[in-house]
Amino acid sequence: MIRLMIVDDQKILLEGLVKIFEGQSHIEVVSALPFSELVEPVCDQLHPDAILLDICMEGKNSGIILAKRLKERKNPPKIIIMTGFQDISFLEMARSAGADSFIYKESTAREFMDCLEKTMSGEHIFPDVRGQVTFGIQGVTLTDRELDILRLVCRNLSYKEIADELHISIRTVSFHVSNMLRKTGHKSLIGLAVEAADKGYAPGLRK
Repeated sequence: MIRLMIVDDQKILLEGLVKIFEGQSHIEVVSALPFSELVEPVCDQLHPDAILLDICMEGKNSGIILAKRLKERKNPPKIIIMTGFQDISFLEMARSAGADSFIYKESTAREFMDCLEKTMSGEHIFPDVRGQVTFGIQGVTLTDRELDILRLVCRNLSYKEIADELHISIRTVSFHVSNMLRKTGHKSLIGLAVEAADKGYAPGLRK
């Protein structure tokens, strides 16, 4: 039986993760905490085998700080860091803090389950980001479709021309552009296009 603690200050995600794991015969969710300050005292009381720990939480302690403290203990639990931000620096921070594994919140229920089970068996699960180009201050990655659109933007195509080229609607193009700006933090498409051109994303379509 795996005794699991889940820590996330987003109630809806916390409840969703509990539902994923609590129906499994070999997993017991011993605690679901919305506050980082409660993690250490509850660990002292319940002694979980594994902790699924959000990296960014309200309060005094981040997931990174907590992971480091918990891994310095005698017989520490397995720590799986999770985040909704695709910032590559978080991966290195999690490794440095001694986290056993790392998973993005957008992962499927099966991926969360696999990550926990493999971590408990001694594996270290970290996303493979080698070769991925990131954009913006946060260092986020873009989807293949977003990169297709960005390359065409860099070729000075209009939204209509992009839509025709990719066989999608203008509304879909606009949605992807808005999403790219939101993720990267760029205030305008021109700024994002300049960054993309600097990183060699101007020419051609993805093969």
